[in-house]
Amino acid sequence: MTIYNVYIFDREGQCLFYDEWFRTKQSGLSKIQEYKLVFGMMLSMKSFSERLATADSNQTVNFYKTSTYKMTFLESATGIKILINTDPNANGIRELLHKIYQAWTETANSAARLISSETEPDESFLKSRVKQIVTKHPCYV
Repeated sequence: MTIYNVYIFDREGQCLFYDEWFRTKQSGLSKIQEYKLVFGMMLSMKSFSERLATADSNQTVNFYKTSTYKMTFLESATGIKILINTDPNANGIRELLHKIYQAWTETANSAARLISSETEPDESFLKSRVKQIVTKHPCYV
């Protein structure tokens, strides 16, 4: 099983973070176009599930799966959206997303403290934390 890439978006759709590992096929789009396409697809899936809901409850889409990959997503109460593309048979991805979100919040809190002290935040810190979390996951091959 393989983990291909991860995206972190804010509530407006701005891509705050992207990293990839075993991605063999590129989209042929610019990174900004790709980010917009991925974010729009996630919003469309969310809207689609809400419109087709059979009950008046909070419907959510946690992932969608094709024959070649599975995209799993997590949306926080603060509006941060994390999407990860994996092999379709990957397990434990929801827990992985929660760990990545925890790393994100720790990094954001550290950056806020650094900015308030007028010191530049270390931009590579989040990338190294996410890489560390992903490479320790059993699906990372």
